[in-house]
Amino acid sequence: MLLTLLDGYVDEPSCLGVPPYISPYVRYAAGAVTAAGHRCQYRTIDQWRYGASLDGELLLIITGALVPGRYLRGMPVSYKELRRISATFKGPIILGGSAALYGIGHGGGATPRAADKLMDHTAKKDTDAFIYDFLEGRLQQRHRTEKEWQEWACLGAHIVTQHPDFPEPLLAEIETYRGCPRYLTGGCSFCMEPLQGRPITRSIDDIVGEIGCLHDLGVLHFRLGCQSCFYSYGSTDIGRYETPRPNVAAVDKLLKGIRAAAPQLKVLHIDNANPAVIAAYPDEAAEVTRLITRYCTDGNTTALGLETADDTVRAANNLNATPDDTLTAIRLINEIGRKQGENGMPQLLPGINILYGLPGESNDTFDKNYAFLRQVLNAGLLLRRINIRQVVPIRIESTGTDAAAFRRFKKKVDETINRPMLQRLVPKGTILKDVYLEIQKGKNTFGRQIGSYPLLVCMPYQEETGGYVDAKITEHGYRSVTGVAYPLNVNTASLAALTALPSVGEKRAARIIASRPYTDMKQLQMVMDTEFDVTRISDWCRFG
Repeated sequence: MLLTLLDGYVDEPSCLGVPPYISPYVRYAAGAVTAAGHRCQYRTIDQWRYGASLDGELLLIITGALVPGRYLRGMPVSYKELRRISATFKGPIILGGSAALYGIGHGGGATPRAADKLMDHTAKKDTDAFIYDFLEGRLQQRHRTEKEWQEWACLGAHIVTQHPDFPEPLLAEIETYRGCPRYLTGGCSFCMEPLQGRPITRSIDDIVGEIGCLHDLGVLHFRLGCQSCFYSYGSTDIGRYETPRPNVAAVDKLLKGIRAAAPQLKVLHIDNANPAVIAAYPDEAAEVTRLITRYCTDGNTTALGLETADDTVRAANNLNATPDDTLTAIRLINEIGRKQGENGMPQLLPGINILYGLPGESNDTFDKNYAFLRQVLNAGLLLRRINIRQVVPIRIESTGTDAAAFRRFKKKVDETINRPMLQRLVPKGTILKDVYLEIQKGKNTFGRQIGSYPLLVCMPYQEETGGYVDAKITEHGYRSVTGVAYPLNVNTASLAALTALPSVGEKRAARIIASRPYTDMKQLQMVMDTEFDVTRISDWCRFG
């Protein structure tokens, strides 16, 4: 049987599968189909949007956007699109991923919309286990076994070659363990991860083996992102305490093993960390941080789930860390990871999540959150990004958020925290290496380095997409920067590109173009007005 696996993309608290990411869930499902003796055609929702066919006798859709975000390219499948697909596909349709359990998300503060009635079946637990049993003639809801997990992860790796971003800039999300150590107390009120019960940790050999399989196929970018706290990986305290002591030896062995299995990798990043773990065990956390900077690649970010600096909200929602815990974690990561790496970004920085719509909020919550962020800025510390969003109510009833106050808060953070932080993080003239140019919008071209929470780079001119350039920063926005290709070829650059050089402007750029070609800066100076000294741009340009 030929089965079509439609990747509707996932964006969950501990997993990202929106391009250029590919989630582990679709790879596991492909492995299960292969193990059952059937063929699998992989399609992304974007390919379907552009006219790709959904062939085969059976359609499996995997999706779930429970952490609403802004996406540069792909967008998770919408309810309307699911309805269109269900009306046209001629065979049985199965829905998997978190959307099967919680519904189709459509923005912060909005309750996901159930899609059960559009489907023939929904996989409420592990989609890969459901599809395997379905193909074997059984209909049941269950989790995969550890043996299946190990086998299917490698058996399904082959579908990466069918992804439109393969081999570049595809980034494979890797799962290290499922669930959250804070399940003991129910975890954060809004989060789905604690509902999975006691975390199941994958062995180092299994993780390393999967990365080796993907690397052999040509994948060069990896993120250990599918866990609630990377610092807790391998801890023997999981299942005993909700704040487990980091297992430095296990992290060391894992990262060394990955490097040995994927010697040609270009990106190795992590994602989530519990600031309470870092604050409770600073010595072990410092060692883990040093291992991350040693074995992972530059531009790495670990997201810290503060969620709120309001103690009333924290207590009402059983959140994991106090503001003091989080500030301690930010300091520790800065002390070890803020050194600029070879790609122009710091080696490792923290990110912060701020969440609204939680029970217990008041007008004071905005002030307390702002005061915390201001404290971080005033202390001279760096944050890679501040993610401010509204909760998606899947476990709790959202209390709602004052929309006007929310907009004012975000604007204030942008103007007084985000921009100064970004200027400190990557000052004008910083060279960001290996920026992958992804899309053109109007007269602008947008790109990012590959990895966790990469910085968006806007080039204020049209540049060919689908390749890498080095970019030199000229201006700062709130969450993005403007730059030009570095070094810029004066003899071939467009008018818009030359105009973007510091102090050049459109008239001087036109003068440069009119007298091309040049062999050196001296010739360039001869055609410029006497007020312009070309040494201002000598570090930005080349002539061949």
